Amino acid sequence: MPARVRHDEVLTVVQVLEAFRKLDPDLPIQYALSFMTIAQSEGISIGELAERLGIAQSSASRNVAALSRWHSFGKAGLDLVQAQEDPRERRRKIVTLTDKGREFLDALRAIVNPPDQRRPARTA
Repeated sequence: MPARVRHDEVLTVVQVLEAFRKLDPDLPIQYALSFMTIAQSEGISIGELAERLGIAQSSASRNVAALSRWHSFGKAGLDLVQAQEDPRERRRKIVTLTDKGREFLDALRAIVNPPDQRRPARTA
C-alpha cells in the first residue's frame, strides 16, 4: 500500500519551487539543483558540481554563469553565486554564495522550517 500523501509536505515543496520561479519564471530545474548543491557545499568546484549533479562540466559552468552576476552574452544573471579562481590551481573555479544567495537560502529555510515551527534553543 502506498504511503499517504501529506499535503503540508507537498505544499512546502511547491512553495520552494515557487520561490525559484519568482527569481525567473523560466528558470530550469537544473539551475535550482545547482544552487541547492552549491549552498550545501560552499567552496565546491565547478567540476565537483558537475559530478554531483551527473551533468557535463560545460553544463555545470553554464548553470553557474546563469546563477552568477552575469549570464552569457552580457545578459544579467541572478547574482546568487560567484565563481572565483582557486589560488592553488588557477584552472579550477571555486563557487560560493553571494550575499543575495545567502538571503535567498534563508528565505527557502523559512519556507521549509517556518519560524513559528522551529524548536526552541536548548539551554544548558
